[in-house]
Amino acid sequence: MATPLSEVYDFFLMKVTDYTFIQLNETGDLETVLYKHLRSAIVRFTSCTKDLTVDMKEQEFTSTLDDFEKEILATLMSISYTASKITHIKNLEQILSDKEYKIYSTANHLSQLIALRKDMNLEASNLMVSYSFRNGLDELT
Repeated sequence: MATPLSEVYDFFLMKVTDYTFIQLNETGDLETVLYKHLRSAIVRFTSCTKDLTVDMKEQEFTSTLDDFEKEILATLMSISYTASKITHIKNLEQILSDKEYKIYSTANHLSQLIALRKDMNLEASNLMVSYSFRNGLDELT
């Protein structure tokens, strides 16, 4: 049985809170945005032992993915998502607090996002090493 893309999207959406996704969902553009991040994740998941080909007509992978593979793809999607925020043309708009109307440092916020992306890259690398190790042990038995 093939794995629907929506299952990987669910793993991703548990990691990311972005209220613009609500608007994208209402306009029908959410799956297009999610798929762009998924494509990036597929390219980066080089150690996957399964075929990550997507049947766009059916909106599913041609292979059946386990939860570990879905988690890795979702983590890689999170990296793609964060990278798009870091490189956004507006360089992340300055945020005003409701009560004090104080402008927070965009540079500080950007530094935190870069650190977050670095942490997510490390997490993704660790997951892929574990995945490769697990599959290597399976092949020995």
